[in-house]
This record gives sequence, C-alpha cells and structure tokens, in this order.
Amino acid sequence: MQTRSITAAFLAQNFSELLNQVRYQHVTLEVTRGNDLVAYVSPPPRVTGYPIAQLDRLISELPRLSDDEAAQFLADIHEAGTMQSVDPDAWGS
Repeated sequence: MQTRSITAAFLAQNFSELLNQVRYQHVTLEVTRGNDLVAYVSPPPRVTGYPIAQLDRLISELPRLSDDEAAQFLADIHEAGTMQSVDPDAWGS
C-alpha cells in the first residue's frame, strides 16, 4: 500500500480526487498542517467473509432444533409479526 504526505489545504482543494485514490488505488494519505501530522486518510480493511461456495456445508453443520424448539421458534416469529404496526399510508407523512 502506497503512502503519500499531503497538506490539509491540498486535501481540502482536491478532496474528491484524493478520496478516489484512497478507495481505488488503496493509497494512505498522511495529512499535515505545518510540520505536524494531523490525520491519516486510509482505505478500510479488506472484508474477508465466508466463501459462498462453502455456505451449504456451514448450514449443514449447524445444530438442529428439536421439534419443540422449532415449534416455539415458529410461535415467536408469528408473535413478532403481530407486534409490527403497518402504516396504511406510508407515503402520507
């Protein structure tokens, strides 16, 4: 990952372009004011998730609900649904 040192004024004048560099080129910016380092602008850490190709295996390894647990779970879902209030005119507000 590349690091660039820039002034706060340069960041303010070129904000959109610099954010694109951070996002697409994975550049980290060291922002200075005078001789003082005041901030870093850096891309977020890369997200590493669970491979979709292994999702079936993951689901198959989950613990199973007993019949009683499944019935209670279904009852909980139905009860939660009755607690939802639906505005008949959602666009009216």
